[in-house]
Amino acid sequence: MDKISAMKAYVKVVESTNFTRAAEVLHTSTVYVTRMVQALESDLGVKLLIRTTRRSKPTDAGIRYYERCVALLRDLEEMDADAQASKGSNSGIVRVSMPSLVAKSVVIPELPKFFASNPDIQLDIGIADHHPDLIEEGLDCAVRVGPVSELGVVAKTVGSYKTLTYASPDYIRAHGEPLSLDDLGNHIGVNYALKSGRIRSWEFLEGNEVRSVALKSSILVNDADTYVACGLAGLGLIQGGTFVLDPHVRAGRLIKVLRDYPSNPRPVSVVYMPNRTKPRRVDVFIDWLIGLYSGQLADQL
Repeated sequence: MDKISAMKAYVKVVESTNFTRAAEVLHTSTVYVTRMVQALESDLGVKLLIRTTRRSKPTDAGIRYYERCVALLRDLEEMDADAQASKGSNSGIVRVSMPSLVAKSVVIPELPKFFASNPDIQLDIGIADHHPDLIEEGLDCAVRVGPVSELGVVAKTVGSYKTLTYASPDYIRAHGEPLSLDDLGNHIGVNYALKSGRIRSWEFLEGNEVRSVALKSSILVNDADTYVACGLAGLGLIQGGTFVLDPHVRAGRLIKVLRDYPSNPRPVSVVYMPNRTKPRRVDVFIDWLIGLYSGQLADQL
């Protein structure tokens, strides 16, 4: 039995939930996939799948084995790419995590230029508004917005971006525009729940002092896209980075309010593990990210 091939077959069965679909993805026969998985179970002496006529579901042992197979096959893929690439080559896959709004507003619109300059680099972008573990997730690097609290990572600070308060035209027509922090007692905000479960506080810079304001709210969300959608729908005031929300201002969907009371600027960083040998392609992508963010932030500050 070719164990690597058997692992690949097993992974595709788990992901497809069906031997026939797995065979289609692998461009082989259902009989071959079935034999590979059966041989793997026989070699391990463990039942990996619960089979029915319509779908296959991994057992508890099968789930754990699947996770290890995915990690191993990914490492082998990277090893092959590194071995095939000449020294100093930029080819291969870069695995990166970043917040959804950052990806959609800043990175993805500029990717055609990146690929034009680096046609041999492929990107595996994971969208996460929390901070995934770089090692556990097999990431080469990640974009972090806010202070970097993780131990043992290298953080290259790109800069910081301005956070302002916004409201939709419909909201202002219904509630008026707040002109000072004292006006906020008569206004509604969209609340955002952090991964810790804590509700993000409403903070404003008044001179050199940070002032927290309690704002009434009728809705609580834990996703950045949903948060912005609530603001666009007129459900309350929202706060966010100018590079993310200003396009909505230019389109007439949002209006900046309380311009004299920004929030504390939030740092933006690219993080990676210090003890991991980085292929040249990762350095290329990190340098591009730093240049991209620096340019975006310079335009907004």
